Amino acid sequence: MLIRGTVTDADGVPIEWATVWFAWGDHPTPDIAAVTDASGAFTLTAPAPGTYRVGCRTEAHAPVEVTVEVTSDDVDLAITLPRDTSSA
Repeated sequence: MLIRGTVTDADGVPIEWATVWFAWGDHPTPDIAAVTDASGAFTLTAPAPGTYRVGCRTEAHAPVEVTVEVTSDDVDLAITLPRDTSSA
C-alpha cells in the first residue's frame, strides 16, 4: 500500500526537496523519510491499512501534518505547505 503524493506551496508550485514522513499511525511505521523530487512528488509505503498522520516540512515553509486513511488500495495525497512567516 503506497501513499503517493505531491507537495506544493500555496500558489500550487511544486516544492522540491521537501521532507515527508510518518508522524503517527495505527501501526508501527518506518523511521525513514521521503524527499520530494523536482515535480514535488513523493512515495511512502504504509505497513498496513489504517489511519496515519503524514508530516511534511522544508526550511522555507511551516511544517504541516495531514491525516490519511489507507485501505488495501494505494492513496494519492496532496500536501500544501504555507510559507514560514515566523522568521519574517
